[in-house]
Amino acid sequence: MEIENPLESCTLLYVEDERDTRRRVIPFLAPRVKTLWIAEDGKKGLELYEKCRPDIVVTDLDMPKMDGIRMARAIRTEDRDIPIVLTASYGNEYRLSAAIEAQINAFLPKPLRIADLLKTVEETARNLFSQRARTKTQSTLAQHYLAIEESALLIYLDERGKIRQINDGMAALLNYTQDLLVGEPFENLLYKDHNFNRYDTLFEAFETGESWYGELNLLTQFDRELIFKATLIPIYDTMAPGYQFMMLLDDITELVNYRKLLKNELDQTQDTLYEKIHFLEQYQNAINEGTAICRFLEDGTILRTDDRFDKIFGFEKSELVRRSFYQLCPNLEEDLRARVGEAVSNRSILRRRIKCMDIHGNMHVADSVFIPIYRLNGEIEEIISIHNDITDIIKLNEEIRNTQKELLYILGEVVESRSQETGYHVKRVAEYSRILSRLAGLEEQETELLGIVAPMHDVGKIAIPDKILLKPGRLDPEEEKIIREHTIIGGELFGNSERPFMKAARIVALEHHECYDGSGYPYGKEGEEIHIFGRIVAIADVFDALSVDRVYKKGWPIEEIIEYMREERGKRFDPRLIDLFLENLDLFLQVRESIREI
Repeated sequence: MEIENPLESCTLLYVEDERDTRRRVIPFLAPRVKTLWIAEDGKKGLELYEKCRPDIVVTDLDMPKMDGIRMARAIRTEDRDIPIVLTASYGNEYRLSAAIEAQINAFLPKPLRIADLLKTVEETARNLFSQRARTKTQSTLAQHYLAIEESALLIYLDERGKIRQINDGMAALLNYTQDLLVGEPFENLLYKDHNFNRYDTLFEAFETGESWYGELNLLTQFDRELIFKATLIPIYDTMAPGYQFMMLLDDITELVNYRKLLKNELDQTQDTLYEKIHFLEQYQNAINEGTAICRFLEDGTILRTDDRFDKIFGFEKSELVRRSFYQLCPNLEEDLRARVGEAVSNRSILRRRIKCMDIHGNMHVADSVFIPIYRLNGEIEEIISIHNDITDIIKLNEEIRNTQKELLYILGEVVESRSQETGYHVKRVAEYSRILSRLAGLEEQETELLGIVAPMHDVGKIAIPDKILLKPGRLDPEEEKIIREHTIIGGELFGNSERPFMKAARIVALEHHECYDGSGYPYGKEGEEIHIFGRIVAIADVFDALSVDRVYKKGWPIEEIIEYMREERGKRFDPRLIDLFLENLDLFLQVRESIREI
């Protein structure tokens, strides 16, 4: 199986004594692997290996205390299969035999090229992934069978249709112990009615070794009739040539009984036969739509609910009947009533995500379908609503979203603290960006997304050496060239993911130093070629940078900041956005005052 990034499921130990090399490599390795452990010499590397047991080891050759070859030999005494990649400077060819003896899987020359390193470890991870997939195939299949056994209703049959095995779930449903059923003909479980010949095709499938699909009526030990959708799957046994069968069953008793209930209710009415048939067709289609069911009149009065609906909302049937359905949706009551009314008038089906409140005051989110049922004369009879409760899914998605927000913000703070600028900078830039985004007319969802990723604008500085990043004076041309690389590094850290957070963070990291007139970097984009996220963060970042003290300068007075930003209108900054910023300067000054360094 080909995977997009084979490294993301691997752990990696990186051993390198050169500090500058580590700083250059780590920002590219860390986001691509599941876990990255780092050691500064071979002795510490061996200790980390024994403690963490990584999937892949990347190590330098020449290191103090213990070199890469000695460390690899020690690792090989415990694991002969772990992939080990060795990096070494030119001139160490004389140690090639030692590397071969230590069973090094790959060799990379130094100075190290990031692209070559990533290509090598990704290919190593891909091979490791394939090897694991092959060696664990049988184990995985066994687990799959176990999962089916635990979650499905199963009966295993021999070629004569006798029960060989029945799983616990199915035995419990039929109120039998397994020893009472094993060896018995499956036919004995079938409900014998006037239409028993409909099972002829099932019995033929046992004889011919073919698959079969259909509806079965089975009797429990206490003569209760249960109804199942059943799939018969033939399995050819090569050890004892012949067919055996696995039957998967789905209990649809409640659904069928509910249909019968609707039919009986109709039989008790005075409607004509044609009217009954007309209703039955609509009810059948409605019930096939979904899960929890509620029937109510056009004014909202509840007529009947099924057990699943009662369970979700925690009411007894007597507490729901005659209550208004719309009262269960307190925040949507009027809007939902109007939309259901439109569906009734238009003879259409309404599909809508709603929020309803249970008996304990807890809110539930449901994907719902509202289906009007009409008489033959066209008048509305009632409305059937079908609900799929997705509350847990919504909560999980929100938890994931909040975790992503927190991780991005923490990363932004880490970068700023390294450059001796506090986390207050990223907080202010985020808030400035939100305000300017709203002033520019962006949708609230885009505004919120930009506020989350704006702290990532300088994340690439994590790979810039301290001697440049912390230099108190002006940078020379070569140093300026290096620090500008933080935009490219920041973009690469977020990869090519299409996830909204990652995509937006990549845009901000890459484009916040582009200038409206095309004089910026890294790509020299101009005008609206620059994403609006980049144009907004550019203004927010410069305003805050000029406002506060940095290691290389004092903060500017507000008058000088305003003058500079006006001068850069149409040059560095988008004219429309800078006009909005200056026209609403009070809003940004309030943020600056409320989020201050201590």
